Amino acid sequence: MDRKRNLKNIMKYIILNIFILSIIYILYIKNIRICLIYNLFKIPCSGCGLTTSVMCLIKGDILKSLQYNIMTIPLIIIYTVCSCWYIIDMIRNKQTLKEIVNKNKKKIIVISIIIFVISFIRNITNPLLY
Repeated sequence: MDRKRNLKNIMKYIILNIFILSIIYILYIKNIRICLIYNLFKIPCSGCGLTTSVMCLIKGDILKSLQYNIMTIPLIIIYTVCSCWYIIDMIRNKQTLKEIVNKNKKKIIVISIIIFVISFIRNITNPLLY
């Protein structure tokens, strides 16, 4: 029974990811900017340019991708590793990823804030995002 429930959860996770990526792609095609910070204050946030950066990466233009947002490649790597780890945990009926995250919460928060600030400072001076 657990195996069947785990497979359902894995399918829900994959479908959710496909749905989110589809929405992001549609917004990119329609050239709709949904960044709340940019729309309110007319300055790019640390996430601005990620969608365009990913699209450049898919087309094979790594340099252009990094020009839009330098965090794209590290975020894709982290996301892929964590997603695979999460699915493997569900298959094995374990929670090793959750345990590691809970054990290192403070470190993860500090590193995330540092990355956010660096990316924000870089994006404020990025002419491609205006």
